[in-house]
Amino acid sequence: MLTCFILIRVEAKKEDEVYDHLVKVKEIEGIREVFGEYDMICRMEARNLKEMRSLVIQKVRSVPGVISTTTLITSE
Repeated sequence: MLTCFILIRVEAKKEDEVYDHLVKVKEIEGIREVFGEYDMICRMEARNLKEMRSLVIQKVRSVPGVISTTTLITSE
């Protein structure tokens, strides 16, 4: 399994809406609001890079209110 952390920028005043949506995504193992350049960080696992790419695009980037993401894939 691959583990990644996704840094998420969210439109102003959409934080609660985005959080409520992402917390329901079964592949996301944890999500926190953060301060600074990004608004949220979440942890996700996938079987391989292809699946991870698909999950990030379909389950995170497509959420209304998400402006951009940066995905950090961890090493073993």
